[in-house]
Amino acid sequence: MNRRILLLAAFGLVAALVAFWSPPASGIPVFARKYGYNCTMCHSAFPRLNDFGARYRMNGYRLPGEEQKERTVLESPPPFAARVHAGFDYVNSERDPQGQDVTRFSVTGFDLLSAGLLGQHIGYLVVYPPSLPEARGIAGQQGSLEMANVVFSSLGTRWLNVRAGRFEPAYAVFSDKRRLTFTPYLPYEASFPGGPPLSETQEGIEITGYQFSGFSYAAGWINGSSTNRLSDFPEDLYARVAYVFGRGEGQTSGQRLGLTGIFGRARPQAGAADRQRHLRLGADASLNYRQLNLELQYFLSRDQGPLWGEGSEVTTSSGSAQLNYFPMTSLAAFARFGLLLTPEEIDSDAWQAVGGARYYFVDNLALHGEYAYRSQQLQGQELRAFEHFATLRLDWAF
Repeated sequence: MNRRILLLAAFGLVAALVAFWSPPASGIPVFARKYGYNCTMCHSAFPRLNDFGARYRMNGYRLPGEEQKERTVLESPPPFAARVHAGFDYVNSERDPQGQDVTRFSVTGFDLLSAGLLGQHIGYLVVYPPSLPEARGIAGQQGSLEMANVVFSSLGTRWLNVRAGRFEPAYAVFSDKRRLTFTPYLPYEASFPGGPPLSETQEGIEITGYQFSGFSYAAGWINGSSTNRLSDFPEDLYARVAYVFGRGEGQTSGQRLGLTGIFGRARPQAGAADRQRHLRLGADASLNYRQLNLELQYFLSRDQGPLWGEGSEVTTSSGSAQLNYFPMTSLAAFARFGLLLTPEEIDSDAWQAVGGARYYFVDNLALHGEYAYRSQQLQGQELRAFEHFATLRLDWAF
């Protein structure tokens, strides 16, 4: 253990020295290439969006106020990009039947991306993590179409926009696909056995409307749980409303408050039982003060008992608080605490603590250091499972 700690400390020292002598930042792919901008135009710290980036996405991948001057993918540079991260990982698990100890250098992720405009009011986004067989120094990943959707923007008004295909639903308020940490949000991973975590992309249709620095709404109809049969009619619906006080979109300025509701039906993971109801109600806030941003979210879940293998309704609650600090465009720091509370019959309470920082040599290349600790009650036992995770990685896009 001491050798591992010394090794991680050595990496930290090297990272600090490299960061001290690094060059200034420059630009990143797809939209940066299209407009000739630096990525800090849309990102407070890649991959996290700033206020302008949030507006650009809300506006269907069009510059606000410049919609008539936009170019389609056939009139601009090739709309393709990739993201890779590689470095040193340390994982130590105790009493976790699914856990696996890791101490190695590895390439741990590779995504291909394409996005742009097909027409004046039609945008699209595709994210494809290709299949990678596990090999020495390479973490295997399943090939999948993580996102593939078309956006019809401003259909007569900003209050009517339609996104269809496979996408990240609006209830994932703090995007799991653009989070600063490699450790997932604990509330987004919580679900009944076999149920859909909030971090999972969904197939369906979403309608949105917005006013910059003001009120916004989203409503969607999606497939929902993978435990449903192909012949089951989709019955998962969600709605979200939010309001921003002050200038900005709540990403780097302004204060954003939101409410979310999700209703669906799913079959239990085991057996051929009928579909059961599940409900989630959520509240969130994104608060900004100078170079600080505080992300708060809470979910109350009520599921019919058979989804958990129980006879009566099961109520769980989860939440997280993350503090982000952006002292300069080349540096971001973060700290997060997450909590999951379950009833006595389920007995799977968990909590999570995460901390770290990202240093940007250039806009599209970050040195990422992170430590996370997770503790979870083992169901039916008076014991807890623990996991320590530490990583020092390079995260880049091109």
